[in-house]
This record gives sequence, C-alpha cells and structure tokens, in this order.
Amino acid sequence: MAGRLISLPGSGKKKSSRTAPHPLARSVGAILRQYRKQRNWTLSQAVAEVPTMGSISTLSRYETGGTAQDPAKVDAFLQACKAPRYVREEAAQSLQRMKSSPAWAVQSDVVSEPVAGLYALEATSKVIRTYQENGIPGMLQTRRHAKAVMMDLVLAQTTEEGRRTLQALLNQRLGIRLQRQTLLDEDDDAPVFEAILGEPALILEVGGRVVHREQLMHLLSLTVNRPNIHIRILPGTAMHQGTALHPSMMLLKPHDDSVGRAVYLETRNRSGDLLLEIPDVEMYQASLDDLWTRALPKQETVDLLVRHIKRLSD
Repeated sequence: MAGRLISLPGSGKKKSSRTAPHPLARSVGAILRQYRKQRNWTLSQAVAEVPTMGSISTLSRYETGGTAQDPAKVDAFLQACKAPRYVREEAAQSLQRMKSSPAWAVQSDVVSEPVAGLYALEATSKVIRTYQENGIPGMLQTRRHAKAVMMDLVLAQTTEEGRRTLQALLNQRLGIRLQRQTLLDEDDDAPVFEAILGEPALILEVGGRVVHREQLMHLLSLTVNRPNIHIRILPGTAMHQGTALHPSMMLLKPHDDSVGRAVYLETRNRSGDLLLEIPDVEMYQASLDDLWTRALPKQETVDLLVRHIKRLSD
C-alpha cells in the first residue's frame, strides 16, 4: 500500500476533496491485516470469527484506515487473532495518539494531512533509520541550512505572487521542522535515530561556505555527544558494491521487531510515498541495512567530518 504525500500545498492545483487516511490509521490497519492473514482467515471468515466487527466492508475499511477504527473492536479482533499483548497496546496507543498528536503534527494548512500524519509516525517510533544520498536529514539540519534548502523552491517560482505565497508558507514550515527535532531531545522517550549520509552531503555547500561549515559542526557535535543519534558517512568508494534503492528513504519502527513498520520515500520539495505493505517495507529495509554495513564506523565518520570542517575553515 503506498500513499502519495504532497509535501507542499499551494502549487496552484485544485485540492482533492478526498481526505487521505491518517498514516497511524493505516499502520493499525496493516497490523489487523497481518494478524488476520497469519490466521489464514479471509475477510468473511474473520467477520464470522469476530462478529463484533460488523461486516466484511467494515473490516476492509479498518484494514485500509479508510474509516474510524473503534479501539474496542480493534482490540477484540487482535485478541481473536492471538496477537501479543504489546501489539494490542501499541495499536491502542496509536489510535489514542491520532487524537492527541503534537501541535506541529496536525498543521494541515502548512503541510498536507498525509505529511502531518508522517510527522505523527515519527513521534511514535522507537527507531528511525534514514539514508540521504546528497543531503542532510531534516531532523539534523541547522536553522540556516534548512532555510537555504526551503528557499530553493521559493526562488524556482515563476511569479511574484507564487514566491510570496511560498515564502510565508516556508517560514511556517521552518518552525515546524525545528520543533520536530525536539523529538530527539526527550530524555526517556527519544527514538534511536540512525542516519546514513552519502559523502556528497559533506561536499555540497548548501547556503554557502559559512552555513555549510556550521551544519557540519552540528553533525559532528551530534555524533560525539548524543547517545541516541548515530550518524555514519557512506563514502563514494562504497557505491561500487551497488547503489541504494532510493536516494532518500526513511524506515520508521514502533518496535524493535517487524510489527507496524513503515517506509517513507522522499522527493525533495515535491512529494513522497509512505509504504506500509510488508514486502515493500522489507525490500527498502534490506537496502538500508546493507548501506549501514558499508558506511564508515563512528570514529572514521568523526575523522571525515573534522577534515571537511577544516577544509571549510581555510
């Protein structure tokens, strides 16, 4: 299942009146479908086994996130499917978080509803692993770097009105991005954040020499001082073993195992895909795992960052 995510509204195109399912609802639906299939139940057999679900159409919509999912029905269904307690608890917590997402995760006037849902998925993940071939992940960007990245889209607009509209929008998005980064600051609940950066990200001077040096110093500080943040550089020489499946991908895991995983594939300043189907997730997770094994270990990553910082200081 892939959900098309529009990262920036305001392109002038008419918005669809159809509301996309919240990614957390899709995640709960994927859990329901996974455990139903483990029981080898068809939709009709599942409804017969769990009459409280109501009907085949209701269960189908529950599995796609296309309708409001009643927590009691979800829990009863997972119990009938012999799902472990922690899976049932995670499903219940996800449904609750949909009602009380962080303020920055529901600003659909600034980003589209599906992207706001993606932010909510970040907020509920225990482990996040990301790969950026040429850039810096948003969660690790300095304010000036993030602003320089966002300004590219403003400058690309062909009309003054379009530039003004996006300028106002991007100022709000900049605030949201910086607020998202506070997820990594929480003492007890902060997720493990693993970032694999292609070596070109250390070379491309986004925002100019001073801004880029500041960004690399920030990465160095995070690598050395933050126990829940792990940054590794993938050298260009490692690419002879094969390229990544996608230049910008993120794996989100609510647990340390396979339940409830999602993959987000980003296209800069345009759109992205949120993948929830297990075969899709496993394919991209395998690519991320492979890239992690090829990336430089911590000390070599630190040494490479220091060399590039010194280069920019000359």
